[in-house]
Amino acid sequence: MLFGFLLVRPLLVVFACFGRLPLGASRTFARLLDAATAPFDLVNYLGPVGGARLCGRRRMARLFDRVIADLHRRVDAESPAHLALRMHYPCRWDPFFKDVMTVADLYRYPARHFSFHCGQLTLPGSPGAARG
Repeated sequence: MLFGFLLVRPLLVVFACFGRLPLGASRTFARLLDAATAPFDLVNYLGPVGGARLCGRRRMARLFDRVIADLHRRVDAESPAHLALRMHYPCRWDPFFKDVMTVADLYRYPARHFSFHCGQLTLPGSPGAARG
């Protein structure tokens, strides 16, 4: 789950580049990334597995706390205009990536992704199970 939160910071840099350009520029970029879905899937699997083995639980917990605190500071400092910047995203990479996302959507992304996986790991009928 840490990996999804770690991705926000570099994706904010991508937003800084494409969020101020016409949407067509990011559409082309998103299509190129969609074409590279297979290598992304491999990195998406190996990155967290390798990171978990290298860092261990305690270090990952401390890193998670730092990343969350940093993201809170960043989102609190964002202007409404910046939160509204939009760009196209590679929809094939993740079910929570929309064709066009705002910076605000990006900040929400890891929590939505985390919640989805939490629901996958929760037994039906248990207290933490999602209600439909």
